[in-house]
Amino acid sequence: MNRQYRFRLVVYQDVPGLWVGRGLDHDIRAEGRTIGETVRALLRMIQAHGAFDTCDERDPLSALPAAPQSCWNAFGSGAPITLAQLGAAAPPCCDVSIAIARHRPVDHHPRVPVHADA
Repeated sequence: MNRQYRFRLVVYQDVPGLWVGRGLDHDIRAEGRTIGETVRALLRMIQAHGAFDTCDERDPLSALPAAPQSCWNAFGSGAPITLAQLGAAAPPCCDVSIAIARHRPVDHHPRVPVHADA
C-alpha cells in the first residue's frame, strides 16, 4: 500500500500580475501570472522532487525544511481553494491543501551588517 503525503500550499499576490506560491511542509516556491498557473508550477515541483527522492528511497521533499511561520499564519487565515476549482490534480499519493492568503507573508531574514574595510 502506498503512503499518502500531505502538502499544504499558500498562494498570495506579490505585486499586481504576480502570484507567489509557497509550500508549508517543505519550503518550495513558484511564481505565476495567475493563481492556477502558480499552483500548477508548485505541483510540478512536488512531482519532480518527489520522483527524484523516491528513487533515492527518501520521502518526497524530505530534505527541505518547513516554511517560515509567517507563511503558516497566512495559510491559516487564508481562503481555502480546491485543486478542482483551479483545474488541477494532485500528483499520485499526495493530499494537497491550498489557501489564498489575505495578506503577503513577511519573511524575516537576519540582516548581516556590511563593514567597509579601508
